[in-house]
Amino acid sequence: MTYWLYRAIARLPLWMCYPIATAAAWLAQYVLRYRRQIILNNLVGAFPEHSHAWRKQRLSEFYSGLADTTIEIIFGSRMSLEEISARVHYENPEVVRIATDNFTRPALVLTLHQGNWEWMLRGAKAALNIRVDPVYKKLRSPGADRFALETRSQFGAKPILMKHVARNVLKHRAEARLIALVADQSPGKRERVHWTTFLNQSTAFFSGGAAIARATGLPVIFATCQRVSRGYYNVRFEVITGTPKELPEDEIIERYTQLAEREIRRHPASWLWSNNRWKRSKPLPATQLAAATPAIAGSDKSNQENPSP
Repeated sequence: MTYWLYRAIARLPLWMCYPIATAAAWLAQYVLRYRRQIILNNLVGAFPEHSHAWRKQRLSEFYSGLADTTIEIIFGSRMSLEEISARVHYENPEVVRIATDNFTRPALVLTLHQGNWEWMLRGAKAALNIRVDPVYKKLRSPGADRFALETRSQFGAKPILMKHVARNVLKHRAEARLIALVADQSPGKRERVHWTTFLNQSTAFFSGGAAIARATGLPVIFATCQRVSRGYYNVRFEVITGTPKELPEDEIIERYTQLAEREIRRHPASWLWSNNRWKRSKPLPATQLAAATPAIAGSDKSNQENPSP
């Protein structure tokens, strides 16, 4: 059902889709209250210095931006490269051209859920003259997952499941392409993580991208996408490192997180605040855990000797 609903919406002209997005934003904010508390909690943690009124304004802007991005992603499933190129401007493609030796070798692109990340990755094929293979995780809805996979596979792209990314990159390390990873999402429990302070909070990041870069020597590029106006975006690139083997994994991740935080602070309403980003707590160091264990055991013994009435 979800798949065919998305297909039906995609057949509408874009000018007709935006009123739907406006209505959906109002419905999500005031009726469904979609993840409202998660969004507000995230904003409080990230921007404790701002007033409640400021955060409420960002909340409202976030709902509007999310609705627009969602409807654009759906509509974009039938857009041509020319149509996407007319709406997504790549400010400095020479950064990618130099990093990939004139688009003849692969590179790793780390980006974040800001602006319209799907249009950014799909439109890069036309602007950069190189294939872009997005790394993805399966969506919970089979219909939404089917739709997303079909859309991401357009223009010669070969999407890569997150759990297969290391094997895929090592196997095809000679292919000229960009391996694009939206690296700001919360890592899974079985994934290698790096803990750092991000937006004032202890945050886990997937460390696999840095490990892959070090193992293969692929240059690492940061990409950010910002909305210029409704349906139009600007993309900018920065080199994180051209020599990843000379840096420790932690340093590569830290450079990414610093750039990502900078962009979120510049454009606070455009990030994906509905993601429950801080649901994980940093585990205690082994020394602290060992010190705490006897106290816990003693407490349990005391409770056994003096049971509650």
